[in-house]
Amino acid sequence: MRKKYEDILSKNPALRAAAEHAFDSAEQKDTFTRTAAYVAAPVLFCYVLFILKEAKRQGLRRIYFLARDGYIMNIIAREICVRGGFDIDCRYLYCSRYSLKNALYYLCDTPEKAEESGIFGRCARQCASNTLLRAGFDKEQRAEIYRAVSFDGDEEKQMTNAEHDEFCRRLKDSELFLRMLQDNAKDKYDLIQEYFRQEGLFEDVPYALADTGWLGSIQGAFERLTEGKTKNVRGFYFGLFRRLEENKYYSFLFSGEDAHKVVPRFCNNLFECFCSAPHGMTVGYEQDGDMINPVLASVVTSSVQLAQIQCETARRFAESAAEKVSDIDVDGTRKVCRRLLFRLMYSPTEEEAKALSVYTFCDDATEKTLEPLAEKCDRQSLKNLLFLRRMINRVKGGQIYPDKGVYWLYGTIALSDIKFKRVYRLSVRLWEKLRLLREKRSVCR
Repeated sequence: MRKKYEDILSKNPALRAAAEHAFDSAEQKDTFTRTAAYVAAPVLFCYVLFILKEAKRQGLRRIYFLARDGYIMNIIAREICVRGGFDIDCRYLYCSRYSLKNALYYLCDTPEKAEESGIFGRCARQCASNTLLRAGFDKEQRAEIYRAVSFDGDEEKQMTNAEHDEFCRRLKDSELFLRMLQDNAKDKYDLIQEYFRQEGLFEDVPYALADTGWLGSIQGAFERLTEGKTKNVRGFYFGLFRRLEENKYYSFLFSGEDAHKVVPRFCNNLFECFCSAPHGMTVGYEQDGDMINPVLASVVTSSVQLAQIQCETARRFAESAAEKVSDIDVDGTRKVCRRLLFRLMYSPTEEEAKALSVYTFCDDATEKTLEPLAEKCDRQSLKNLLFLRRMINRVKGGQIYPDKGVYWLYGTIALSDIKFKRVYRLSVRLWEKLRLLREKRSVCR
């Protein structure tokens, strides 16, 4: 199985030697650890090395790796700084889309600002309660809002896009909802400001944020929350789906310009799982004497164990590779990283898909419902992925996804008992490519 990736890593002897060291020194030599050593660790190492080299070039003195995706990156960065001679202050900042947006809602005094904050965004499992839980509304508050907007349905019922849009339209028209949104966020806004101050974000030190990426919304939230208190906020991202402002957003593997070439064979959900942390989501902050501490959600033991394996494997990889950073050309590693990720994410073996499907994922900031990345599906359900059927169902308003395993479709295809899996993969790839090209054209108009 390791030969699947060794030919790619052989393009850079330092990376290959580090992967061998990371796997051979592992206590548990299974498929999960192998993918961590031969794919996740080298890709993350190359990304972090890009961050540090670019930060040095720009004269940045500090990098804030954002929780939770930045946990493993911070481990790698510290190894590179110590062994590779980078004089950059690497810090870990506890935050999440949920904690940032819950503070940001305090500034949302109009429907337009509320919409910009993302509270009305769609997700795979959208329902009335999930939309309001994004702002931390409890059961009594939700009931009051439902009465104000004349919603008497089941708050847990899965909504179609049309139903969700109508529900959100009612919220936008409700003065009570906007007032409660701001009132609920006041204390959270004050606490996060103090946390930022405590962690040095308002100091006169050139710094940048580092995260996985995709849409740049986290940096947008930071900019609004720190407006007038810090200089130009810059961010490093593994990839960006959209074209964003230059000299503020720096991407490693792909950007809005070439996302249509990379993303169709890439899975950002799986990549985020590669960046798992052994602690729960930051749900807020609390004051303890003179300190502001993060409040973390609980996390299941199995998730902690997976994250620990990933982090320890990445640490061992970085320990080896950091000794030879001078032999690693960052620009040249992009092609290596793409090939490694495509080979695993786009065409996984059934064994790899099974090993990685232990990860759970939620595409909403609430993390209300965690589901397996990939699951075995029946043939009838998977037919929704075939391109022509998908086109027809889209026009008719029908289902364009299987009934489960939607977060890593290529993994679900690999796990399922179907013939012509290559046809299914090509259908998903073509669909994603056309979608991204359409989005690129609409942005460029």
